[in-house]
Amino acid sequence: MLVLPHIAKDDTLFVDVALDTVRSSRTLTSLTIMALRGLTLAAKFALTLFLAKFVGLDTLGVYGLIAGAAVIFPTVAGLGLIRVLSRNAVTQPLDEVTRVLRLYWGVQGAIYGLISVIGLGIGVYLQEVTLVSIVLVIVFIEHVNGDLFILLNHLLRPLLANVLAFFRTAAWICVYMVFAFLFPSLRSLHILLLFWIGGGFLTIAGFAVLAWDWPWLSSASEGGHREWFLHHFKASRTLYVNDIVNTVAQYTDRYLVSLFMGLEFTGVYVLFWSIGNALSNLVDTGIVQVAGPKLIDAHARRDRSYWAVFRRLFVQAVAISIVLAVVTGILVKIALPYLDRPLVADWMLVLWLVLLGFVLRVAYEVQGTVFYSHYKDSFTLFSGLFVIALSIFANVTLIPLFALNGAASAIIVSYGAGIAARQIMITSYFR
Repeated sequence: MLVLPHIAKDDTLFVDVALDTVRSSRTLTSLTIMALRGLTLAAKFALTLFLAKFVGLDTLGVYGLIAGAAVIFPTVAGLGLIRVLSRNAVTQPLDEVTRVLRLYWGVQGAIYGLISVIGLGIGVYLQEVTLVSIVLVIVFIEHVNGDLFILLNHLLRPLLANVLAFFRTAAWICVYMVFAFLFPSLRSLHILLLFWIGGGFLTIAGFAVLAWDWPWLSSASEGGHREWFLHHFKASRTLYVNDIVNTVAQYTDRYLVSLFMGLEFTGVYVLFWSIGNALSNLVDTGIVQVAGPKLIDAHARRDRSYWAVFRRLFVQAVAISIVLAVVTGILVKIALPYLDRPLVADWMLVLWLVLLGFVLRVAYEVQGTVFYSHYKDSFTLFSGLFVIALSIFANVTLIPLFALNGAASAIIVSYGAGIAARQIMITSYFR
């Protein structure tokens, strides 16, 4: 068993604590993370193709809507707390980190109890109790695993975070596709979702084993839950609203496509959108999130290193994004004839628009690290509100006029304008 040792109060969380020979090289760590995310990208891409070819575009559309709910609901239920708690954890001893997590998960337990009651009531009304129950479980495990991923990254354990994320986002997909290919009876939405649940629980179990010796039962005073919650929610509410805004900006388009064009076209859009989103997650987790603590540390030192770190991050992230976009577009073009879905081939332009939107989204998110590392969450929120308002307006305007091309173009319009807005803010207030 891999043991994560205690972090003493006098220690700094910038010291590697396990697998020293592997993690001593930041470059090797980043390459390993990129490899894991690359495999995840391939798995998600393969799943979208598999569903489109063997299950149907309608099912792919429904799966895309559920995947959106699995992001939106944890964002709303999380109240933005994990972002603040993880940022604080960079400079806290492990005893304090685990104490805060106990309080936080107590709050989340109460919230999800309420969500479950409401959700099951809706399931009874719609006569879809089984499906709603499965979706509720998926939402919960995605929330827990998402929190663990953010926390481990801030504790400077990005390799561990991404290994666990691989099981949560890719391993179960590979297993499902093998079994579903061999046994056609498994090619259904319910079976797919059950495999998803299995991957999520396996990831949580992996973290539990690896963090078994953390001081979960520390006798430190818990304090009042109400006072703790009010104090931290006050600090997190700006990030909370911003997280909701970002999530809505990324996932509203598929629901609008479903409203205007139906599930089959939603499946086509989700297919292309998923490729761009997978690339974005690859760059975000392999490059941007790894650099986040470095920017926080550089800002805390108050020296001249901050902008050099930021420039390297921006150039590296954007350059890699452009290369990934071009290569991915070519590969998808080659693979489309084997999909045997003429409707997908008819909308190939959507992919290139989505890929351009992906590059702009990466640039936009990298700019956001300036606000985050300077603890200026109001700037993040302001620019996020601007982007979501423009995104909704662009989608509602362009989808009726240009169908799926309009939805993809809305990504370009909203993030392009967001980049301009954030650059003005950075130049005016931070340089």
